Amino acid sequence: MVHRFISDLREGEIVESVYLVREKSFDITKNGNPYISLELSDKTGMVDCRKWDALKSLFDSFSVDDFIKVKAKVEFYRNYPQLKIDSIEKTSEKSVDISLYMPVSDRNRDEMFEDFLSNMKLIKNSHLKALINGIFLDKDVSEKFRTAPAASDFHHPYIGGLVEHTLACVKLAKLIASEYKDIDLDLLLCGTALHDIGKIEELSYKRSFYYTDKGRLIGHIVLGVNIVSAAIDNIPEFPEELKNLILHIILSHHGEHEWGSPKRPMCFEAVILHHIDNLDAKINGFKHFVKTYNEPDSSWTKPSKMFGESLYKKSLLTSQGSVADEG
Repeated sequence: MVHRFISDLREGEIVESVYLVREKSFDITKNGNPYISLELSDKTGMVDCRKWDALKSLFDSFSVDDFIKVKAKVEFYRNYPQLKIDSIEKTSEKSVDISLYMPVSDRNRDEMFEDFLSNMKLIKNSHLKALINGIFLDKDVSEKFRTAPAASDFHHPYIGGLVEHTLACVKLAKLIASEYKDIDLDLLLCGTALHDIGKIEELSYKRSFYYTDKGRLIGHIVLGVNIVSAAIDNIPEFPEELKNLILHIILSHHGEHEWGSPKRPMCFEAVILHHIDNLDAKINGFKHFVKTYNEPDSSWTKPSKMFGESLYKKSLLTSQGSVADEG
């Protein structure tokens, strides 16, 4: 059976294909009829689905993160596809090509990691250099860092997303430091490299992306502080003030309390990193949302939770040229 990618679904067609279950619920209509609500995915996107007049036994026959074979009709609602499911059958993972379901960075993960390590060689401070090496030269950490997504949905939500995001932030940090005086480049580079390290424990990414129990209960900011604090404790005579500054940069990188930041940025490098992190996340988030929710016949996407608005797609450069070129 040839897989039918979600991004290629067309209105009115009958689909028979295998998808990954991201979310599921069993509900009752106003008329008292039971139905199953699903969010299914593959590496090209997600699609909402309904199985009307469904039995609870069918709902209980599969779980989130299972693969299911569905036969369904494609219907469009507000310009986006939905599946009206006729049948559902749980499918064994052994019969599935997992590469069809896991979104992966377009860039080579090993090459990005080597580029990242090369940039870390710019750090001159011996204590910060030892900290970076102690964390990123650990085989288990480096493998997770190269594999993890940077988020489950909003930005860099794909295998290799964490190293891609971190590398981009490091390069932005270098650029900003070249334009503005009085920046402690060692501190900024080290803080940038480590700001999201807690995501290697916050997110699960073996099949679909979701938050681990530890991730939900503690969060990547505190998890990152714990990882870095433990690494610092293994470095003899690590300066107390330097430790406090590195931990503060991690603790404050979300910027505001309402954005999940335990502290607001209070040192120069922390302020800079917060805006670098936000900028790269927003740029990638915009492009990812446009790609995921691309309606060819409209200049707009559906509303984005990240931006709070529908996005004007033509503001992106396309293969046909820029908006200015079209004028």
